[in-house]
Amino acid sequence: MPVDSLVTGPTLTHRSQLLERLIDFEIEAGAEFVVQMHPGGYTLPEEWVWLPKSAREPESGIILINAEVKPAAPQPRMALLPPFPIETATESNSFDDLRGFISEPRTLGIILLRLGHFAVGIAEDGTLVTTKTGSRYVKGQHRKGGQSSNRFRRNREKWIRELFDQAGEIASSRFREYPGRIDHVVLGGDRVVLGQFLKRVRLPDDLPERVLPNRLPVDRPGRAALDSAVHDAWSFRVFEPVSG
Repeated sequence: MPVDSLVTGPTLTHRSQLLERLIDFEIEAGAEFVVQMHPGGYTLPEEWVWLPKSAREPESGIILINAEVKPAAPQPRMALLPPFPIETATESNSFDDLRGFISEPRTLGIILLRLGHFAVGIAEDGTLVTTKTGSRYVKGQHRKGGQSSNRFRRNREKWIRELFDQAGEIASSRFREYPGRIDHVVLGGDRVVLGQFLKRVRLPDDLPERVLPNRLPVDRPGRAALDSAVHDAWSFRVFEPVSG
């Protein structure tokens, strides 16, 4: 049986829902739980082989929850890919460390970018406190050939550079002016465009080192997209074994 048929997920689960799920585990009759939190680079043990390949080498680490229902052997119950990096490995028979990790206040700088539009925000512990949206004309297609096509290509490259510079200048200004510490930067939009953007601009201080590896899906950057991005930025990817 393919490994993917043995697992449900990933299910994007907001931290508030996950905290409620931990309460359900704690009141489950007859079960004790072992919670392991591992930084990136951890090698999964055999009992977690059912996880899909995408979950086996997460850059931000992984959280494994096993249930111990004696006299049966421990059973994998849930794997969590966190939105923020795990710094220290822990193992516990309680959910206290995990609950503390989920609930830890964090401040994120957010940059959403697709060709033609951008949105910048700062969110404190899941609440937007600063937003700025904008656009820059980037024509997408040109059907003629020859010199006309080459001229269009040069113009389009110029439009893209101008969009990157405008978005980068606003993001750098907002992040630099923020009175507190920005813990991480989260990006959303087209992965290729974001990669080009990061090569073009320079974020202030050491923020480039704190860009999170996950890229949020965004159709059109704007205020509504920022609201959705905040929700997704504080969400975990959850995998569970198929029962039965």
